[in-house]
Amino acid sequence: MLAVALLALLVPGSAAAGGNFWAGTNGPQGGDGQAMATSPANGNIFVGTQGGGVFRSTDNGETWAAVNNGLTATNVHALAVNSFGHVFAGTFGGVFRSTNNGNSWEPVNNGLEYPFVISLAVNSRGDLFAGTFEGGGVYRSADNGDSWTLLPNGLENTYVPALLVNATDQVFAGTWGGSIFRLPDNGDTWTPVNTGLTDPYILSLARNSTGTLFAGTDFGGGVFRSTNNGDSWEPVNEGLNTSNNVNALIVIGSTTFAGIYGDGVFRSFDDGDHWEQVNTGLTATFVLSFTAAANDIFAGTYFGGGVFRSRANEDTIDWSEKNNGLVATDVRALAVTSGNHFYAGTYGAGMFRSENSGQSWAKVNNGLPARYLRALAIDSTGMWIFAGADFVNGAGGVFRSSTVGDTWEDVSDVITTDVRALAVAPNGHLFAGTYPSSGVYRSTDNGDHWVPVNDGLTCGNIWSLAVNAAGDVFAGTAGCGDGVFRSTDDGDHWTRVNNGLTSTDIAGFEVGANGHRFAATT
Repeated sequence: MLAVALLALLVPGSAAAGGNFWAGTNGPQGGDGQAMATSPANGNIFVGTQGGGVFRSTDNGETWAAVNNGLTATNVHALAVNSFGHVFAGTFGGVFRSTNNGNSWEPVNNGLEYPFVISLAVNSRGDLFAGTFEGGGVYRSADNGDSWTLLPNGLENTYVPALLVNATDQVFAGTWGGSIFRLPDNGDTWTPVNTGLTDPYILSLARNSTGTLFAGTDFGGGVFRSTNNGDSWEPVNEGLNTSNNVNALIVIGSTTFAGIYGDGVFRSFDDGDHWEQVNTGLTATFVLSFTAAANDIFAGTYFGGGVFRSRANEDTIDWSEKNNGLVATDVRALAVTSGNHFYAGTYGAGMFRSENSGQSWAKVNNGLPARYLRALAIDSTGMWIFAGADFVNGAGGVFRSSTVGDTWEDVSDVITTDVRALAVAPNGHLFAGTYPSSGVYRSTDNGDHWVPVNDGLTCGNIWSLAVNAAGDVFAGTAGCGDGVFRSTDDGDHWTRVNNGLTSTDIAGFEVGANGHRFAATT
């Protein structure tokens, strides 16, 4: 089976003259919520995704709609909204601006010579600030994005994941490796403000209504606090039991929230002196972003988890998934049964099934703890569905369902490395391609038991598998320069078959009905 990575699942449509051959389905729902922002003009909420562009909610997160007209760079790292409701998106294609609530976008990059924008901020006058990936620094626009000026003076590090404007329009730049710098209102020279800041890798910044600043760090440094406008900092990590990145910070009323990569959300009622984990209902714990709207907090998550919402200032934080219409999932594998059941294996959100050609999708993860799926295969009878997964948090390998995906069971047996490819031979034997280094396994009993079959297979990094009508098995490898191998004896022996193959990292392999072989390379 050819594994694919799609952000919105496509199915064949009409090939009539003038028509589109492909049409997007309505799912699977979810995506990577890399950036979030709320419009002060109307309360609409925006989420920037990885590859799916920007989505907007006009009903407090109940439903989402893609708003990408003119947005030609759809990997959105940052969002900001000014007091007029103009929305700005930071991408690796520069900054895009919408003056009509996201309905359409235009690039605004005049003077933005390094267009890899990963952070945005707006001051009280509407001046914009854009922080870049390593190589640019911070740019300022005083004309709503029409032109930009680099502010390099004193900024000793140009990798700027976080920007913050305080109540007096001073700007703080959190850099990755160079700590924090402060810029006076309407100034052009930065000053380092790092006393007590023992972790220089800054990922997030926030402030409360009294001017207290918070900085979230990388590499387990946790959260730092400054009560004197950044002149000095102290760690405030009691109860913040994590060694992971603090990707997001937000203060809502008197409550501070920290979003952690892999450990969910922590809350503090006392400006960071004490923290507690608040993950009830948060099924995706790789938190990337926050925003607030209508007394609610929203969390954008990674690996397809999408958006979650909770009341912000109640004693109990209870998250609920809010992904209706948010179609930006990372689909790595597809399969269709003879009964017209569509299966989409996603990287992070597990398995989805559609029974109506993609018009609607449902998660089918009962018994499937592995959510980072790479491969799918269905046997010739349509009774058995097999899923291959990367090992993340102890779950991975091969899983099997005989109930059209309603329930799953682990049939990994001796397989202990990531399963990147699956294929079923005409004789019913199942093959699993693993990564790294473990090669190909074969099962003759629908996954109950596995044996390695690697004689002649000089590269054990298997990215793809396919079987032709005669039962010949093909294995696509990567990272070794060995390309494709073929076995004509059910996997017992392998021979390299690369004549004319100029690229040898084989991401996908397929055999057509006429026996023609197709290799997708990287």
